[in-house]
Amino acid sequence: MESLHITNDTCDVISRNVTVDNTTVTVSSFSPLMCGLYGMYPSWRPVIIAILVCYVLMSVLGNGCLAAVIASRESMQEPGNYFLAALAVTDMFSCLLYVPLSIHNTAHGMFINGGLCKVQTFLGAIAVLLSHSFLMCQWACRYTHIICPLEYEKKLARPRIAAAMAGCVIIAVLPPFVGLVRTGTVEVVTYRGATDMEVSPTTIYPCLPGDVEGSVTGTLCLVMMIISSIFASLIYREAQRHKRNLTALTLNMENKLKASKTLGIVLLFYWMTWFPSLVLYFLSKVEAMSTLSVALDIFQLVVLANTFIDALVYAFRYAIYREASIQMFRDVRNATRDLILDYIEIISE
Repeated sequence: MESLHITNDTCDVISRNVTVDNTTVTVSSFSPLMCGLYGMYPSWRPVIIAILVCYVLMSVLGNGCLAAVIASRESMQEPGNYFLAALAVTDMFSCLLYVPLSIHNTAHGMFINGGLCKVQTFLGAIAVLLSHSFLMCQWACRYTHIICPLEYEKKLARPRIAAAMAGCVIIAVLPPFVGLVRTGTVEVVTYRGATDMEVSPTTIYPCLPGDVEGSVTGTLCLVMMIISSIFASLIYREAQRHKRNLTALTLNMENKLKASKTLGIVLLFYWMTWFPSLVLYFLSKVEAMSTLSVALDIFQLVVLANTFIDALVYAFRYAIYREASIQMFRDVRNATRDLILDYIEIISE
């Protein structure tokens, strides 16, 4: 692996005093192009771009198939799956918000700053809170299914599901919106020694909310992960209770427990990817960029895997998702073929 022979200072905020007309001011400079995998390991740039392109394809196709099968099959339209479809759409949105810009910046040696940085910060905070809240609501639905098997349709009626989804949207929008009203602008996270530098720290890593809004967003995500884990433990306890009487374990209950186990795998991946990145996010406010820039990029690539990992998990564990995906690919292939043939026929005439 080839690396640039540069000193750590080139990836840090460099401040120096400049005197003009007997007035001394401090001028700071910081170049994200000297940081992260792009600056430290330039030979890896094509590999990074290839990985990111694969991320886009897997997220759009995987989540598209997941949402399509829930929308098109009446048997899949139960309360927990409404939140699953919403999570799939949110994952696609997150991927398209982050990955194309990372590909462009890594390919052209650029980074995000200014107004675009603020837009990504605002929308990114909404997306991450939406994904965690939809996952938490899925757990609440699974727990209700198992604890109240005869009354869950009443407890999880569509008006209540709609109200819960509206609540998720409000929770997601509130922190960045309050920050915008409170300060009059979207505050971007800054790094040790940086002042008013609204830029992404590397070509891969995005702009994220800073100060109060960033702390509130991260704390809310952590709280929702803990609540989801509590629901998972309660469902596990209920499953153990049913195992004591196997004759009472109906096929319907087995399916519900399988769905909960699948969701547990998704939750485990969330813990494995989001929590280390959350810790790194808070550390980035106090540590020098030369210390964290490569780790930020690596964990960003790991976190972005969450934009398609749930679709892969469901496709692996359920034949209905695999069949729907295969059918969707066939439909796209046939539509593309017909379009090409029609175009050739028009040209030939």
